Amino acid sequence: MSGKLLLIVNILLLISIWIFTGWKYAELPEIIPTNFMVNGRIDGYDHKRTIWILPSIATFLSFILFAVTRDSNSPMLTIPDHFRNKKSLELFAYSILLPLLLLFGYTLLETVWIAENRTNTLGNMFFVFLGLMILVIGTNIFVMFKKGKYDKIQK
Repeated sequence: MSGKLLLIVNILLLISIWIFTGWKYAELPEIIPTNFMVNGRIDGYDHKRTIWILPSIATFLSFILFAVTRDSNSPMLTIPDHFRNKKSLELFAYSILLPLLLLFGYTLLETVWIAENRTNTLGNMFFVFLGLMILVIGTNIFVMFKKGKYDKIQK
């Protein structure tokens, strides 16, 4: 999957998260679940306005990862030199953003469903998306190291 395609998918996911939140907000009870234990059980509640925190964090992280791709030579960017090209950097940033947005979107969906009494725990897909995020980050780190070693051998 190319960086541009990942960017489009990520933007659509982010827009969907905001639309879903706005669509469901008025229907939510005044108190909603806001914290979950490892087993998916609810560990804390707060006012429904806190539902806006997840889309806000998702947007903030999206902007950061988008900004990172603007200047591959930024001294603030601590990546190997062989990743300092636009194509590699976009693939890296947007592939990490995808499972993050899926994780946030799913958590938001489950939070709304719990508030609507459609379920009472965070579902297992949360752990699937969390695992996917760890896998994507791990794969990117592995590729960085592998390509870095290959580049050293070539020199």
